[in-house]
Amino acid sequence: RTIIAEYQPGLGGIGTEGRIASYYHGNRCGFTTEIDKGVHAVGPDPEFEPGAGRWNTEWKKQYFMAEAVRSGAAVWLQTLSVAAAVDGNRVSGVLAMTPWGFGLLEAGVVVDSSGSVDVAAAAGAATVTVSRAHSAVQGAGLPPFIPGKHYTNTDHTFIDDNDVMDVTRAFVVAREKFKDQFDLAQIADTRERRQVAGDLCLDPLDFLAGRTFPDTVVTAQSNFDSHGFTIHPLFMAKPPDQASIRAHVPFRILLPAGLENIIVTGLGVSAHRDALPVIRMLADVQNQGYAAGRAAAMAARAGVTLRSINIKELQKHLVDVGILAPDVITHVDSFPLPDETIARAAREGMDGYLGLAILFAHVGRSRPLLQQACRTTPDAHLRLRYAHVLGLMGDATGADTLFNELQQRQWDKGWPYTAMGQFGFSLSEVDSLLVALARTRDRRTVSALQAKIGVLKPEAEFSHFRSVTLACEACPARELAPVLARLLEDPAIAGNSKPDLAAALRSVPPSGTDTSERNRELKELHLARGLYACGDHEGKGRRVLEAYSRDLHGLYARHARAILESNPAQLRGFTG
Repeated sequence: RTIIAEYQPGLGGIGTEGRIASYYHGNRCGFTTEIDKGVHAVGPDPEFEPGAGRWNTEWKKQYFMAEAVRSGAAVWLQTLSVAAAVDGNRVSGVLAMTPWGFGLLEAGVVVDSSGSVDVAAAAGAATVTVSRAHSAVQGAGLPPFIPGKHYTNTDHTFIDDNDVMDVTRAFVVAREKFKDQFDLAQIADTRERRQVAGDLCLDPLDFLAGRTFPDTVVTAQSNFDSHGFTIHPLFMAKPPDQASIRAHVPFRILLPAGLENIIVTGLGVSAHRDALPVIRMLADVQNQGYAAGRAAAMAARAGVTLRSINIKELQKHLVDVGILAPDVITHVDSFPLPDETIARAAREGMDGYLGLAILFAHVGRSRPLLQQACRTTPDAHLRLRYAHVLGLMGDATGADTLFNELQQRQWDKGWPYTAMGQFGFSLSEVDSLLVALARTRDRRTVSALQAKIGVLKPEAEFSHFRSVTLACEACPARELAPVLARLLEDPAIAGNSKPDLAAALRSVPPSGTDTSERNRELKELHLARGLYACGDHEGKGRRVLEAYSRDLHGLYARHARAILESNPAQLRGFTG
């Protein structure tokens, strides 16, 4: 028996209630193809052909409901899972809040497709979300509901699905933003949420270096539609582009570490946040959901744990239904790569994704090769390239080269925070070189930072503020604090936190893809971070962070609180 507990009034999530009724990208095969054909056949005179990559949202909700009923599943709409039943490390069900009250749903296997791993988190799974390290998250939208219009894609804010006050803020502001429209979508269109710590964490280096796995259940496909800025050091050395990439998704990233009888899907799987743009496309998530459901059924029927199912049997079925290519069954883990492959990457791959991914994925073995090449190459371009990559790895071999290069460079064209349609660098070349030098821990970083901060204007692009912050955190120094404080006080930067709904409603740009507000907020928050890391100045950094710790944006509040809870004087390498 299967029960589908769905909080929304209809099935389909972002692709129906979220009004994003179109595939942007993804590997449209297998179960996704079956869905598309089924939606097309719901009624007479369909609006879209099955291969068009678009659909009628009402028809898709009806298709899912009819297929669930035909298959013998019970569908409980407007039902929220509010707690997990756990026996030791075994998840045995969920406490559900329904329109008729609360009840315990006992289950042999739970498939958590909340997208925010709500059940897994309630069961005690370790999770990953924005905290001290960074404030990067993909932009979110909350679109208007326009009768007869199925696709309305927006990106005008950040929304923390797990923060009820933030979600409330988003709905209140969106209602004002789209006040002339019929209604709002019933679900926030978030592209990044809380994730589980799984048996394996998928890294972008894995698919960029062509890694194969013995337990692949989906082969996803997309480009780096990042809706914001990336944080992986590889993408500081070479920006993601719009080229289509395939990524093998192993079964282990769906399994919460330490828990049995639960599997997660969607945005909540165990993956580096910079891997999400490639594996989060709806076509792939639908196929991933099929694989998770099939695995759950296999475990329930056999009375075994999910980790004990025959993964080859699962893969064979996924081949039969068109989700996997036949050769995937023969895959083994191709990592770690041979020494010669790493050596070739160090010689020939410094400007390509494949070579750089191999080098970053095998730092222990690649660093000595890069150090030697940096010291001996007569090619100035290659020497800077080696120094840059080594610096991002935290190695000081090329510090002289990095410092001398920065001495000759002025601020270049930076990157303003961009959401919809963001591809490529989210740091400029000078930004990235500055971060690389700081990560070498070379003391000359301070003078390089002083020179760059001294000419930084409030109207400069966000990436310059971000690179200064990252450099200050990697190589903090008290002498930087006064100049950072002066910049932070500038009226063009200060005063952007939103502690209440009134403040949030005072700034409601009309565009559904606006980024101006986020650019102002991110500049202020990052400057406060950098100032706080450098020991603060007259408490100015702390005051800004405290203001953001009370912000209705859950992302900002969590990030600011985590910084305040740390002791900047205990940061590695703090210079006093």
